[in-house]
Amino acid sequence: MLYSSFKIGNLELKNRWIMLAMHTGYGEGNAIGEREVAFYEERAKGGAAAVTMVLAVNEAGSLKGMHQAQALESESLKALADRIHQHDCKLIVQLFHCGRNESKKNHGDKKLFAPSVVASPIFKADPLEMDEAELTKTKNDFAFAANVCKNAGVDAVEISASAGYLLSEFLSPITNLRQDAYGYSTNRGMNYPLEVIQAVHGQVGDYPMLIKVSGAQMVEGGYGLEDTISFCRLASEYIDGVTVTGGWHESPVEQISYHVAKGAYAPLAGVLKKYVSLPVIACNRIHDGEIAEKLLAEGMCDFVGSARAFLADPHFVNRVEKSQPFLPCQGCNRCIIGVLKGRELSCGFNPEAGQEYFENQRRKVATRKEVIVIGSGPAGMEAAKKSAERGFMTTVISEDTSIGGQLNLAAKPPKKEALSAYISYMEETLKNLGVKFIFGEKCSEEFLLEKKPYFTVIATGSQPQGPQIEGAEKGVFASDVLSGQVSLPDQSEEGQIVIIGGGSVGLETAAYIKELDVERKIKMVDSQSSFGKDLGSLSRPLISSLQAKGVQFMPDTNADALEDHKVFISIAGKKFFLQADAIVLATGSQPNEYAYLTLPLMDERLSYALVGDADRIGDGADAIHSAYELFTRLYLA
Repeated sequence: MLYSSFKIGNLELKNRWIMLAMHTGYGEGNAIGEREVAFYEERAKGGAAAVTMVLAVNEAGSLKGMHQAQALESESLKALADRIHQHDCKLIVQLFHCGRNESKKNHGDKKLFAPSVVASPIFKADPLEMDEAELTKTKNDFAFAANVCKNAGVDAVEISASAGYLLSEFLSPITNLRQDAYGYSTNRGMNYPLEVIQAVHGQVGDYPMLIKVSGAQMVEGGYGLEDTISFCRLASEYIDGVTVTGGWHESPVEQISYHVAKGAYAPLAGVLKKYVSLPVIACNRIHDGEIAEKLLAEGMCDFVGSARAFLADPHFVNRVEKSQPFLPCQGCNRCIIGVLKGRELSCGFNPEAGQEYFENQRRKVATRKEVIVIGSGPAGMEAAKKSAERGFMTTVISEDTSIGGQLNLAAKPPKKEALSAYISYMEETLKNLGVKFIFGEKCSEEFLLEKKPYFTVIATGSQPQGPQIEGAEKGVFASDVLSGQVSLPDQSEEGQIVIIGGGSVGLETAAYIKELDVERKIKMVDSQSSFGKDLGSLSRPLISSLQAKGVQFMPDTNADALEDHKVFISIAGKKFFLQADAIVLATGSQPNEYAYLTLPLMDERLSYALVGDADRIGDGADAIHSAYELFTRLYLA
């Protein structure tokens, strides 16, 4: 079914894959620029049946870097539609109003409007309550924006009523405290969103229209699936399809990270499909052909919608159809976190996302010159990829026996298996690019001086760093536990595993140990007041899961010294000790030694650069971007 055609209203799509709306932040000025066109066109080339662009209906409803309909040069929208159509792909434009959901800093001098004066728990800023004039203006602006799209050759419009943006705010008793006809107490807040839908339909007539809804608000006291069904049934007279996502951005329940099972929210679409006689698009964590085909076969939806799968690999639809490796979305949330902070859309594992126009300008050299990449971790893999794509003879030399570096360890904890798929994808990619590998060998000064490469990339990575305390050698590094180099002793009657360090490495090592033995007692110690700061919002589900499995957390606790089977700690100046079967150190990293390579390169005036942890300690995505950015600013010829 996945690659069969199907219709939304009178619009026929070639397959069931729809690229959902993502705010890119790439918009500059009043015209859709070549950078944006290249971004969407690459996804159209990649096999999507339709791609969705976001357009704010007015200035107040726009986010930073988003075009708004009244100022948009319509010819640029027509040009985008024409480019998309060249690839047998349709263009959908989502009509958007942010409501209260943006920070005052990013919104600038524009007013934030909402049904009522209720601040977003994410952005904290109090919006203005929409008065009658603003309600009428905004409704007319939705209709105007739809007409702009229709006249520009856009194939369909989608009205945003999800995720906590303006129209969904009317549907919630939490955000809609109005006492007029548009208040929640009147028809459960549906009147204004329905009037907007009617106004759009009245403007464009027999033209494909979708609405995007959250299946449920997923916030205590908010609206549920029954309310969404009622709303969609009332709207069905005017629309041609429904896109069903999970909850709101502010929902305490995870929405799109790797903690969410693939296709976990598709049942919301499946239930709605039973009550609405319209095509339904399922969303959230649909990133591969297997789950997509399953959802279609089970009748949960008519189309599968994905945003971040297209961000990670613009050609993944064609690659899935041909059973080829593709770059999988990691569910790391780097993209959405950046957008919510007002940054441009980016992907942690595909640094070319949003850079397609610039990549097309970068020339491939015809040369026999050689580039040596030292290290085969995330930075080394990306550096080798870009070097080979630029046309250089590329050799990777690594002490490891395979590629991936520390990503191989990062893939060990539960729910992180997509990292292994990324490594496999890169392995196949580098093989197809003709990259040569030398494994199990430490790069020497003699090797470099014999080769005299045109350019050397030092991606030698990092090693764990122990705490500066007495007896630190009594602990074992988390990386050695994950790699299997160290076996943990059996659980004793009084003992436990004590993990020192409450960042991502410590937390994920605890999850890994619990996966092996759920009965294992674990206590986590950190001098800071909170755990998982480097994980951002991803720390919440991980910590909750560990707590549910009995892991104990000790914040504001200093590890002062280690002895065999003992960790001496201090809390608010008071001294204690913990009995430990094993002490696991997750206390940071330091770059591996590389001066023995750089000094002879400098002596011979051979060019080189540091990337990844060799340059600056970070995570895998930081390392990938570090290597990519090297090849954007470095033009080798």
